[in-house]
Amino acid sequence: MKKNIIAVLIFSLHQMVFSNQLDFVGINEQNKVYNLEFSLEKTALILSQSSNSPFSISLEFKETSLKENFNLKQNYPIKNIKSTMSEGNSIIEIFFYEPVMWQKPQQLKNENGITVSLSLEHSAKIKKMTREALVIIDAGHGGRDPGAVAKSNNVMEKDITFLIANELFRTLEDTDGYKPILVREDDSFVYLDQRYQAIRQNSGDIFVSIHADAFSLPSVKGAAIYVWSEDASSNSAKNLSSKRISSTRVDEFDFDEDLARSKYPKIYQNKKNKSLQLGEKILDQLKLDPYTHLHKKRIEFADFRVLKSVDTPSVLIESGFISNPEDAKRLKGKPGRRMIARSLFLGINNYFMENNEDDFYIFDSKGYLTYTVQKGDILSEIAIRFGVPVMDIINTNLIRDEAIFPGQRIKIKILTTDNL
Repeated sequence: MKKNIIAVLIFSLHQMVFSNQLDFVGINEQNKVYNLEFSLEKTALILSQSSNSPFSISLEFKETSLKENFNLKQNYPIKNIKSTMSEGNSIIEIFFYEPVMWQKPQQLKNENGITVSLSLEHSAKIKKMTREALVIIDAGHGGRDPGAVAKSNNVMEKDITFLIANELFRTLEDTDGYKPILVREDDSFVYLDQRYQAIRQNSGDIFVSIHADAFSLPSVKGAAIYVWSEDASSNSAKNLSSKRISSTRVDEFDFDEDLARSKYPKIYQNKKNKSLQLGEKILDQLKLDPYTHLHKKRIEFADFRVLKSVDTPSVLIESGFISNPEDAKRLKGKPGRRMIARSLFLGINNYFMENNEDDFYIFDSKGYLTYTVQKGDILSEIAIRFGVPVMDIINTNLIRDEAIFPGQRIKIKILTTDNL
């Protein structure tokens, strides 16, 4: 009898630890922006996609259970929301009368677990199901962790990475169709596990981690691009891997990315393939940068813990060696950092040109980007940021006397490396 009671208790504890119950909370609406909320016990792997026939969004919550099945009729523009279970996963389908612009679900921690938030926007100008591309930008180190330090000129890695990240953030933020998210927004310390958990919490489409390096020989210099692998592709990659495994902090509500790699091999293989593709696109741009020397002219592989998300294409850039006088001078100056940010942006942009599965609205029907002019912008700097001639912008937008103004929306055509 006692053995049976113990067995039941063990089974119950097992269920408590491994269950992850999903519940529909409700909908908030304000100015035609709709926020659908669900609750979970802990962070989950959520696969999402939209369809135009019928207009719908499908969310698959891996390894979760529904508190109860539902098929709820809603008010315009949402037609109904229904749930089903399939092979231990919860499926939520949201149907619409007309297309909406949507964002992949966020998973926000609260004292009781996780709030899952799905944001939708409806307006007459939306002609098909579309969404922004979510780019998670990780400025390496920060706060009490300075990263590499160049003793000769007191350049710290955490400062360089933060400035490059913000330069990239600004270009993405002001370009239609992109939604950039900074892992750290100031000089704060962020645990390593919190960095890649930011991908999961924000459902990032890609993740870019920005770093710099230092070496005992000041002659060593140049940038390099890394993607995740258990096996390092070179001795330098192996040495860097050991440096990048610093502090970790695992939360009880976090998702286990290590375990997920063995559970979802197809999802993980797709992530690896796309990480390599993203890395190649960025590397192609670095090769065109006349100011940046390449330390490695091919993609490198290393066991960088920050890149281990099971489903999100992730790359790490070493922007240079601050122990090298030339690299330190380049990265300390705004022009040099801007060139690194430009290579990142153009590589990201070229990646999304080939990966438009969710109908991102980054590009118009003719392949142009739309940039909103900000206070302090001048045409020459915009041209540098996007890697295009000033006259192309002037002619495309019929600009007279190079006069632009804040809030002006201008079209920019990016040439891919295939066109060069």
